[in-house]
This record gives sequence, C-alpha cells and structure tokens, in this order.
Amino acid sequence: MCLLLLSAPEFTTGRSTQAVPGHNRWHPELPAVAELISGGSVRMDCEAARAGTEAVLCGPLSVLGAEPGDVIVVDVLGVGRADGHYAGGAHPGVLGCAPAATALGIADPEPEGALLGHVRPGLDAYPRIAARALRSAARGQEIGRCDVARLTAGSRILLPVHVPGAKLSVGDLHFPERGAPDCRPDGPAGWIDIRVNLTKRGIERFRVTSPLLMPDPDQVA
Repeated sequence: MCLLLLSAPEFTTGRSTQAVPGHNRWHPELPAVAELISGGSVRMDCEAARAGTEAVLCGPLSVLGAEPGDVIVVDVLGVGRADGHYAGGAHPGVLGCAPAATALGIADPEPEGALLGHVRPGLDAYPRIAARALRSAARGQEIGRCDVARLTAGSRILLPVHVPGAKLSVGDLHFPERGAPDCRPDGPAGWIDIRVNLTKRGIERFRVTSPLLMPDPDQVA
C-alpha cells in the first residue's frame, strides 16, 4: 500500500489522505487512484525498495484534461525518508506515465506476482491485464529512470502522455548514506512531493517524445 496526501482543491477527491494499493506493472487499464488538476501538488508515500524485486510504485494519478500527445511537467518539490533520518541526495528511481495499448507487445510468460493496484486477483480483468502488463525494465526509454539522473528537489521531468489522464506513477525511492556517492539497492520507505502541470500538444510543439530529465542546476554544479 502507498499513501497519498491530498491538497484540496487540487484534487477531485474530498479526502485529505487516501491509502491506495501499489502496482509493479504498467498497463493503460490500471484505474487511477486519484485525479489531479494542472498545477496541483501531492505527497506520495512509497514502499521501501528491495534489491532483486520489482519496485512497487505509487499511483497512477490521473491529470485532468491530459490526452495523448500532451506533455506533463513534473516538478520535484522534495524527497525524504519515512523514518525522518538524513536523506541527502534522495531521489525517485522510477517516474512515468502509463503506456499506450499499442506498446504492450507480447504477453508476459510469467505474469505471476503482478500487482495491478485496484485490479486485484480474483477480478475478471486481472488475468488479461496481468498477462500483457509491462515490467519497468521492459519500458526502456518510455519512463524516467531517475536512479541514473539523480533527480532531487528542484528537478523537473517532462513526460509524454500516451493515454487519457496520463496516469502518472512514481516509486523505487533511493537514499544514499551520508557521505556516500551512490545509493544502496534497497532501503527504507519514503515520500516524494511533486507538482504537475499540463502542456497541451507538448509532443508536437516541443518534440518531447521521451522523458526529458532536468536535474536541479545547483545539484549539478
């Protein structure tokens, strides 16, 4: 499970907090767990990363008005550990939008263990969606691999939209030890604060066809 801390009126839900199931696969039919307006912000509490396992992501969030061909601009406002300890250069490991149905490709020969958010085992749709849903490793350049870019507070990510609502998910947070140059492959649970803005026809207007990762200049210098 992950927790969304919602800031009304930026969300269409009336609750200030919402516990939602996570997912470790990508599919356009995964239901959104909340709706966010352009310019809205949210804190997403994510599960701990575990080496050798599929990262459990928080989301997807539906951005109102987003359509295929648009671009969403995600500003990272902060990242931290759930236990309150030093987080240093904490950053998301994975951040992206749902894939288009045409990108699903062939069926996964080993769909066991697929977590699909609100599409739970026992539901009629689960076997069909689990068989075609993509693992993060299979999405290549379609999602932001922020473990490489080391995105921190002040960073910005431009993401092409492939499905109505964009369906944004984030997770696999990483936290370097104090003074260490790199992150451990596993670690504690954490949170990330983001703000999302919608740019209509961004793919056509700005030629953003894959995630554009823009680290905080102060962190790069």
